Amino acid sequence: MSDVLIFGGTTEGRELAIFCDSLRIPTILCVATEYGKEVLPTFKFVKVSDKRLNIDEIISIIGNNDILYVIDATHPYAYEVSKNIAAAISQLEREVKLLKIKREDMDIALNGALEFSSNAEAVSYLLNTDGNILLTTGSKEIAAFSELSYRIFPRVLPSVDSINACISAGIPSKNIIAMQGPFSKNLNEAIIKEFDCKYIVSKLSGRSGGFEEKIEAAKNTDCIPIIIMPKTEIKGISVEECRVELEKLYKNH
Repeated sequence: MSDVLIFGGTTEGRELAIFCDSLRIPTILCVATEYGKEVLPTFKFVKVSDKRLNIDEIISIIGNNDILYVIDATHPYAYEVSKNIAAAISQLEREVKLLKIKREDMDIALNGALEFSSNAEAVSYLLNTDGNILLTTGSKEIAAFSELSYRIFPRVLPSVDSINACISAGIPSKNIIAMQGPFSKNLNEAIIKEFDCKYIVSKLSGRSGGFEEKIEAAKNTDCIPIIIMPKTEIKGISVEECRVELEKLYKNH
């Protein structure tokens, strides 16, 4: 049996899983990929699953493990996963507390950046420009940029799935940058200069996602940031506020 179910192979998800482990709270951490599982530390009280769950499977894992708290620490742009988590909890016959983590510093100044509401809008703009593009939105978004394949230098996780997604989108192998982030300002600058990128495409991923370092690097290299904005405003609590809630659970043991 487990008390806490955490969704998210994000920095926040890992931090909260480590915190639960330190408090000896029986926890299940769900990450989206096998790679997300590989980069985790060794836990004593946290079980890790790399299976993608639908609504019925989320309901089942909550019921089978007597989960008390569900923590949605998924990426701010993982709309479908967050929607499924909320839908599953709404169908439960008993009360389970849902804690949605809001990534901190999502309001970083975007001076000089171009903002777009979707990948399609960004692609439409970029098709009328020249110059190489550093794409940092992740391998799941790569197909949307296939029309720009020979100008794109996608920075993705060093996993088979990520590389295959790039190849399927027609990205030349020599353009693929497979690295584990987040990245420092200096490394971002070096990559932009090395591949002579005139644009950098990013989601508004907050400080833990290395967004601020991207913006600073772009400014220092005269690279134009193309920002894909969130579809909806993210509401929730901070990691620190979540820790307080978990400490309450720990004290009740």
